Amino acid sequence: MECKNEHFRHILLFYFRKGKKAAEAHKEICEVYGVDCITDRTCQNWFKKFRSGDFSFKDDQRSGRPTEVDDDQIKAIIEEDRHITVREIAERLNVSHTTIENHLNCLGLAKKLIFGFRIY
Repeated sequence: MECKNEHFRHILLFYFRKGKKAAEAHKEICEVYGVDCITDRTCQNWFKKFRSGDFSFKDDQRSGRPTEVDDDQIKAIIEEDRHITVREIAERLNVSHTTIENHLNCLGLAKKLIFGFRIY
């Protein structure tokens, strides 16, 4: 998910530097990527961050347990068993299946359903 978020942040910075308003940026991004790709509030928050002089694309620190998953671990598990499911990978690494799906998306690995099996 982080990959997609960073992409939108670059676009938001582009519109910010062009002197557009957050609402204008939101409208144009949604015209290209679809209505649910980013919220107006998210655009406003990033414009606020840019106005304060912070142009980093990193998320602010949040409370809660950080996910400590190494992409190399995921790749090794998949190479070991190409028919493994996302949930099985998540169980082995003791994280949520959503975390694994996000990492797989960032790695450019796509789900394929062949003969009832998911293959990455």
